[in-house]
Amino acid sequence: MAASVRPDFRLPIDESRYFFGRKNLLTQVERSPFRVRILLGGRRLGKTSTLNAIKRNLLSLGKSERQALPVLFNLQQERPNSLEQFRYLLIARLQEAFAQHQTGRESNCQKTYRRFLRQIPGGSIDVGLPKVGVKLNVTNPDCDRALIHEDFRQDLLKTIAQLHKKQFHGVCFLLDGSEFIVSQDWANDAWSYFRALKDTDTALKPFVGFVFSGYRDLKDYQQKVGSPLLNIAEVEWLGTLTESETRSLVAYRSQEEQISLTESEVDLVLEWGGCHPYLTQQLLNEIFDNRHQNQSQSQSPDRLMFHLIRQHDRDFSAWWDEDKRTYGFGKAEQFVYLALLDCREGSVETLVPPTTLSFGEVADSLEVLAGSGVIRHVEDDRYRIGAKLFEEWVVEERRLKE
Repeated sequence: MAASVRPDFRLPIDESRYFFGRKNLLTQVERSPFRVRILLGGRRLGKTSTLNAIKRNLLSLGKSERQALPVLFNLQQERPNSLEQFRYLLIARLQEAFAQHQTGRESNCQKTYRRFLRQIPGGSIDVGLPKVGVKLNVTNPDCDRALIHEDFRQDLLKTIAQLHKKQFHGVCFLLDGSEFIVSQDWANDAWSYFRALKDTDTALKPFVGFVFSGYRDLKDYQQKVGSPLLNIAEVEWLGTLTESETRSLVAYRSQEEQISLTESEVDLVLEWGGCHPYLTQQLLNEIFDNRHQNQSQSQSPDRLMFHLIRQHDRDFSAWWDEDKRTYGFGKAEQFVYLALLDCREGSVETLVPPTTLSFGEVADSLEVLAGSGVIRHVEDDRYRIGAKLFEEWVVEERRLKE
């Protein structure tokens, strides 16, 4: 049996030993953590795992190299209902991250005090002399879980001053699931607000960075008011791993499982998984589990392929059809994928004629398909068909509809 219990790799990776690739992105964020970045990628391509890796990377630096304290913020989990509440939650998570960095954990006293504050709605105070004074009603932002701009700004400035004493220059917010924001009626205000922080607030902009992760809803969002945040952001699609990175992943997993794979088995993993990190991990799980159960023989390739396609039918169906999921492919992406399926490799120019789409539509579709991991971007303008598992699923779907 394996020496240790492994994850099933359906959840985001939070252990550095299981995370492979994305080195260029990690290095870029480490060198310049106070920029605005928009990280795009399809479902199960490793966006959250990458943000976890960025956080680990920034925290592992020595004092002389430190720049930013990373604050990982899951928007799908937090689900703020207004910009004011979003500001409050950002400060709360920043203070928690700072306290945890200092002590290794948040103290029970801090947790109890914060819970106590949230129970007090507010009160009234007398201003001036008795009988001639003014009574003011005061609300408690910790109860409302909301912050106006000035309170947010002052809290951020105070915390950054504290960070400076600990050899951090500032803070980098890692905002996972940022498509949640664009679905809210306060989205325009939020993007304009963050743009203003980086544009005009000279006291804050050198010390605050943002990494937003999401997919097409985030990429295609058209800001209606203010200066678009997208205009000052660096946008990057994750894409698949490289072949070298995938081979390193396979080698490490083989060592962990204490099972050797033949060169043909490794080639099968690369071909069927197409260097897609999630599919590669699931392929390895299946191969290793089968080997542990049947020490004397491996499962036949045809049987393994059939089993894996059935196992991932829901994933593939969700990837293929945008009518079923917001992260699925539209008609243009489907046409481009099918055309690439026939020619195996192509560019925007070569794929325009068979799809009868415009140059721009083909270029956008290739970007989305590569950013979903079902095709591979092999050169500046060349793309190649990706995971054979997904390819075989699409072929079978076409056959059933004919």
